[in-house]
Amino acid sequence: MLIAFYSTLIIFLILFIVTLSYLVLLVKLKKATGGNVIALFFLLLLTGAVSGIYGFDFFKLQVGEVQIAQGNCFIEFNDNGRSIATTTIELNDKVYQIKGDTYNHLPDGTYQCNVHYLPATKIIESLHLEK
Repeated sequence: MLIAFYSTLIIFLILFIVTLSYLVLLVKLKKATGGNVIALFFLLLLTGAVSGIYGFDFFKLQVGEVQIAQGNCFIEFNDNGRSIATTTIELNDKVYQIKGDTYNHLPDGTYQCNVHYLPATKIIESLHLEK
């Protein structure tokens, strides 16, 4: 379930390293002009922030400190649960998304559920349903 999470973390870490390397190269070659430096600096801030958020969740996942929410949840399958579709889970006035084909055998409705999710990104790590 967490393949997209890991992929995003890796992509943004690589982008952060490439941006930082390019900025250092421009400074060393003394070709760093105002526009180049400003654009690269903001790209570096953006990739650093996203990498930090996903890195925080990665750390929490590795040490087993995921958040837990439980109660009655309403599950709605968008696009009939096809592989690129998402499943919307509403629990305690919060909305979570999970890949659509995971529970596509169930009808839309309200279930007793237990959701384990990552604290910063709210990506679902596991979902347990009870009728």
